[in-house]
Amino acid sequence: MARLIDLLEQLRNGTKTSMYWIAEPAYVHQGEYDYLLRLIDALADKGADAVKFHIMLNPDEYMVPEHPLYKELQKWLFTREQWRELFARCRKHGMEIVGLADELPSLEFLIEENAEAIAIHATSINDTYMLKGLAQARQPLFVGIGGISFPEIEYMLKLLGDKRNLMMMYGIQEYPTPLEHVHLQKLPLYEAKFQCPVGYADHTASREELGRYLAFATAYGLGARLFEQHVTLDLSVKREDDEAALEPDAFAELRGQLELVSRMTGSAVMNIGTEERAYFSAVRKCLVAGQDLPQGTLLTEQHVKYKRTQTQGDMDQRDIVHLLGKTLQQPVRKGDAFCWRHLGENGRP
Repeated sequence: MARLIDLLEQLRNGTKTSMYWIAEPAYVHQGEYDYLLRLIDALADKGADAVKFHIMLNPDEYMVPEHPLYKELQKWLFTREQWRELFARCRKHGMEIVGLADELPSLEFLIEENAEAIAIHATSINDTYMLKGLAQARQPLFVGIGGISFPEIEYMLKLLGDKRNLMMMYGIQEYPTPLEHVHLQKLPLYEAKFQCPVGYADHTASREELGRYLAFATAYGLGARLFEQHVTLDLSVKREDDEAALEPDAFAELRGQLELVSRMTGSAVMNIGTEERAYFSAVRKCLVAGQDLPQGTLLTEQHVKYKRTQTQGDMDQRDIVHLLGKTLQQPVRKGDAFCWRHLGENGRP
């Protein structure tokens, strides 16, 4: 599994060869502790580098009691000790913890528990108290920026101060998001504007297999290397937050598809691979004799042609400038490729 801190070091150095995949249960567990344990176990060896948990310890710090979700949310919360056990289960499987803090008590808890990364939802993007607390955290920080304007991000950055390991996660949340609303061109816009890594958090429909693959592949092509995907145990059973979720096996398949995209993309360093050069060498036209040429012939354009041959010469196509005007030191038959030896010992420049 990839380690987030290693990936961040790569990204700071301008290297984009690795990816980091986050599986997000959100509230799909609906307060069922055993369900979440089983989901964590099911994600083992499915390509998740981290699991992102929504942590809420005091709902009164998050919403007013009159909110329509307040009573239901009360049923979905876990204790500190349960969260510690869930974190331990993830780490046992080699997966890191990304803790989304919904309110200050959960933020303080995540800092104390040394979560590998902390996240805040777009709903808290300008929560001054949360941002001041995050500024004190030593962990890397994921910030959800779906639907967020530049001025709102600038305010956030001002309060966070010099937060070195900051990452933004872009994704439009419509539960599910229609493909035409994904707007992936914003990924490089945010990255260029704020000079920090920007990842892609998917919210396309669970059954939208081709569309999701195209969204992730496009995001990769636009520079994203941080990916987040909702997960659930069984899509046949309707649960909270599963409109854009994948089952663990489908999560693994999606990552495998993106690994293939990564291999297809290759390196950003300009070099010609041996397989590329081998193909060109096999099919390129050579400099060949347009007619039988005896020793002593003064070569002109009438004598030299570009043609494909079965036997390659040792001259490049550009070497015609070294042929024209030279005198052959050896005879060359019509259709044979010119070689440096045909010009004698001093023929090669």
